[in-house]
Amino acid sequence: MDILASGELTGIIEVLKRMAMFEMNIAELYSVCAGTHGFDGEFWLDIWHDEIAHAQYINRTIELISKKPDNFEKGRPFNVFALETVIKDIREKIQMTKNGGLSEEKLLYIAKDYENSYLEDRYVEIVKTENIEFKTLMRRIADETRRHKEKLLRKIGEKEKKAL
Repeated sequence: MDILASGELTGIIEVLKRMAMFEMNIAELYSVCAGTHGFDGEFWLDIWHDEIAHAQYINRTIELISKKPDNFEKGRPFNVFALETVIKDIREKIQMTKNGGLSEEKLLYIAKDYENSYLEDRYVEIVKTENIEFKTLMRRIADETRRHKEKLLRKIGEKEKKAL
């Protein structure tokens, strides 16, 4: 049964909006890092750019689902409260970074934890569809998130090597 007929459309759109908000908050954190004296601005701006794109991809999926809800079925339930909790945590980290309370090394580990969270890996499961554009956008998010994880691990390794 499609999400319009099942009455799930509004709930799924709301979850997707919160996912886009999650991406924008992560992007803001990375932007703050990029602008913090002594941090590797180019490194942070690179992943900031992708997070902005992720929010745009999610907003595009909202358009796709809204225009043709009959092409989508409800998938795995998504915990909106978990998203809200993570967004609140990100907001706290942004403020701490602005106040000079977090080192770049600490933020690398925090970013790694955010990127390793199940959230972005589960986006594709929120609906079932054969819509190629939806699947492509979700695959881009997954691929770019995987790239972020690898970049963060390399950067952490570089920092640890320098500390020795």
